[in-house]
Amino acid sequence: MLRATCPKLIGMKIDTCNFPDELLYDVAEGVWGFPVSGVLRVGITSLLSWSWGTISAVSFKGAGTRLQRGDVAGSVEGPRHFDVVRTPVTGVVSKTNEALLGSPKLLNKDPYGAGWFMEVKFEDPSELSNLLRLADAKPLILSRIHELHVRCFMEFPDLEMFEIGTECSAVLVKLNEAFNKSSSGTVVHVVSDDSTATVEMERWADLTGNRVLESMREGNLYHFIAKKE
Repeated sequence: MLRATCPKLIGMKIDTCNFPDELLYDVAEGVWGFPVSGVLRVGITSLLSWSWGTISAVSFKGAGTRLQRGDVAGSVEGPRHFDVVRTPVTGVVSKTNEALLGSPKLLNKDPYGAGWFMEVKFEDPSELSNLLRLADAKPLILSRIHELHVRCFMEFPDLEMFEIGTECSAVLVKLNEAFNKSSSGTVVHVVSDDSTATVEMERWADLTGNRVLESMREGNLYHFIAKKE
């Protein structure tokens, strides 16, 4: 059977979140679809993957299950969150992404690629008209981002360090300890209120050979996305 395989995706930034231009979107449910030969590959958008936080468990309806448009296709769970994923079309589940069972964080790390959710063999092609091209979906997506107060970074963190009231030198000691215990490619979100944080993080990256992928200031807080090389 021909599977719905997404093309090489070209992203568009809406506010701080990325959305591929080639996909179709159900903004209300936070899912995307990519149709090929009567099969719709379905996944969650970066808006959901960031607003839900770290996803630690996934379940979905099995292959052969018939779903009506809007039915629950599966669920996701995190340390402080539980939610459901709904199908944007009526049809029969033809395939689920079994990789998510062992690596649920793929939904956070790569929601448009390896973190796809399932494939549905749809019954009524006219239902695809309920999904929007990105140009039409953009105002709705922007409204949802602001409504949910979502902030997307370049990469989803594996660890988070909220170091308020701690000198940056002490924060960097903790960051080095975290990286020493982690594998290459580990991403850490560091939050500090130390006014020297930006300079210190740049110096830390030069000394250690690790990378600061992104930094931003939000009020008196400084956010950094650091990656172990």
